[in-house]
Amino acid sequence: MTKSNHAEQIETITSSQKHDQSGSDDEHIVGLESTGRRKFIGYMLKGSSFAVALHITSGAIRPQDANAQLLGIPELADELDLTDLLLISGDPFYYDYLIKITSDNRVRFELPRMEVGQGILTAAMMILAEELDVEMSSIDATLSPAEIRRATGQITGGSHAVTSLWDPLRKVAAALLHKIKLSAAVHFGISVNDISTENGFAINNDGSRIAYSELTAGVEGRNDAARLAKPKDPSQYKIIGTRQKRADARDIVTGKLDFAMDLDIPDAMPTVVARPPSLGGCVITFDDSEAIGLPGVLAIKEVPLDVDANSSGVAVVARSFGEAFRARDALKISWSVGAAEHLSDAEVIEQLRAINLPTLPKIPLATDSVGGEFIFPYLAHAPMETMTAVADATGSKIRVWTGAKTPLAAQAKIARELGVLPTDVEVNVIQSGGSFGRRLFFDAAVEGARISQIVNRPIKLMFTRQDDTKFGRARPLSLHNVKATYTRGFLIGKKVLSFDHRAATAELDLEHGFGDGITALGGELAPAAFSQTVWHSTQLVQYKFGVTSLLLNEKKFVVPTSSWRGIYSGTAAVANEIVVDELARAMNKDECQFRLQMLDDERSKAVLRKVSQEGNWGRRMKKGRAQGLGLHKEYKSRAAVLVELQTFKDPEKESKVTKIVVALDVNRVLNPTGLEAQVIGAATDAITYMIRTSLHLDNGAIRESSYGDFEIARMRNTPPDIEVHFMPPNGETPGGAGELVVPAAAAAIANAFARATGIAPRRFPLRDFYPEG
Repeated sequence: MTKSNHAEQIETITSSQKHDQSGSDDEHIVGLESTGRRKFIGYMLKGSSFAVALHITSGAIRPQDANAQLLGIPELADELDLTDLLLISGDPFYYDYLIKITSDNRVRFELPRMEVGQGILTAAMMILAEELDVEMSSIDATLSPAEIRRATGQITGGSHAVTSLWDPLRKVAAALLHKIKLSAAVHFGISVNDISTENGFAINNDGSRIAYSELTAGVEGRNDAARLAKPKDPSQYKIIGTRQKRADARDIVTGKLDFAMDLDIPDAMPTVVARPPSLGGCVITFDDSEAIGLPGVLAIKEVPLDVDANSSGVAVVARSFGEAFRARDALKISWSVGAAEHLSDAEVIEQLRAINLPTLPKIPLATDSVGGEFIFPYLAHAPMETMTAVADATGSKIRVWTGAKTPLAAQAKIARELGVLPTDVEVNVIQSGGSFGRRLFFDAAVEGARISQIVNRPIKLMFTRQDDTKFGRARPLSLHNVKATYTRGFLIGKKVLSFDHRAATAELDLEHGFGDGITALGGELAPAAFSQTVWHSTQLVQYKFGVTSLLLNEKKFVVPTSSWRGIYSGTAAVANEIVVDELARAMNKDECQFRLQMLDDERSKAVLRKVSQEGNWGRRMKKGRAQGLGLHKEYKSRAAVLVELQTFKDPEKESKVTKIVVALDVNRVLNPTGLEAQVIGAATDAITYMIRTSLHLDNGAIRESSYGDFEIARMRNTPPDIEVHFMPPNGETPGGAGELVVPAAAAAIANAFARATGIAPRRFPLRDFYPEG
């Protein structure tokens, strides 16, 4: 059962709370609008200074310098977070849309984002339909190709897509509607104030009407003047905030929607690659005498691989994928060992321990502490559609079709790899089957273009499931030392004095930058600056815990990485929330009441009250069962999650989540249906990585190869009872949601496990390291 409550069904927040919450947001928005790109560059430089202050040398930090430099740094995310950085960097380009009224009175629209999450394309269509007074069914929406003029305005990531669309798209649409009304006023010979609009028609006050298509040829992007346009007042909304089915849902389930491999690109032939048995390996020799003679085989060539400059494989081009697979399996290849032949998880963990910084010491006799070391494994993104790309590098212009969340970074990378100008590379963004951060990178597009150039023919490159699991990108393995220190309470009672978090992680690859070619190159040349900027603009402690410090150190290993649903928060924020629970129990407090007492954010308190009320927090449960809470603040939004979890004495049975309740504050909900689906998916992902599965590095190779051994949550692992509650609007601009619920749900699962078993969760997934009984 799924239960969703919208604004009118939700408890009312008092007027004083609304004032406290919305007032600070309004001030923030005004400040953001006046900040501009100059301040954005300043914060990027500040991120660089973080890295310089840490004196990073050979992947390690000199602890004596790091403690001195960073303990006094305030939590940047409280003042200017990653959403702000993305909005500031992209703002000059956000008003560039192709919106056109066609001759048959339809609206043609190109979305300069990728379709993922809650249904970004559907949300954009809702905004357009609302502001233009047309039916959603009259909008023909597609995805924009990479266009250099958009710069940092074409990235889809960081849960900021709907936030970034909100003002610009409404204003561009409002400006177009105003032009239509002006034309109608001239046509009818009346004042523009006497013109109304409905379903694609401008209407005279006598009831006569004229179609939009007869009044304007439309507008095609570059409409920066729209910044001054005035969109509708929310009180006039008829579409925004209502439940709408995802626009492409029927096409997806009926097979009508074309993914990259479905495109009919002339002469593009199926292609697969034989890859080395260990990461970073390369071809020494290969014998294709048997494979080349098999039916349908068109070409077999050794090719460099994008994952590692020193790695190589053998590409097989054939008339069908079946024929390509048979030929690949018939190859006789001698491989060199990878760069890290003997490296396994245990060695990675030891190396991370060696570079991690110590937490602050407690004062003997006077203070005590809770916390410990938390280990989160490598994790595959595992989207339903693996990485695919169609590439044609045979002519003067290189053309690629792929699912890309950073198409401009892809364009720049392909140009550098193949020795051409970015203007000679065309990257077409195609609908794809899932991402979770994986398609921030474009490995298949670069590899496909390179192979097409080598074999001199158009190709359709597909990473198999094994390719993508074993050789694709993973969430970094990470180690977190978290400690909360409090007074013993002899004289002044128990008081929290400090909260320290020291993270040591396999380096997170952020070479895509902010989505354009320039910052992507910066991400390659100065990775530490990007890592520190993203860490400090996402990580915070929203509790009144005295002195807080959040420090990151990274080291590069052989496993290629990418952000996975939450960037750093999917691990770091989870560890924090587990320690908050332990701190509450150490101070003899109820975990919910302790949070309410210590939180410094009214919106977070509101979602926590909501979820504890709807989830009946504190109810009596049978032995082996327990409730758990998790809270997260990011992307201008707040999420609280309550789960109920059952453990078993039988060690063969993994813990099972039996109920999930989510309270979500995203300022304004565009489409409750799409957002609810996204929230349920995020909570299910938390079950996957907290209880069920992970990747293992064994002697330089990833052990898992498919859904058969990388066991994501199935329907049987998903609770039958999931409730999603949306809070009333707290501001005009929608906040992010895609990555928000994952840390809160993951923490709630871990906390429920601890309360059910009495075991402190320290390593994940739970079923691998804490067998029941």
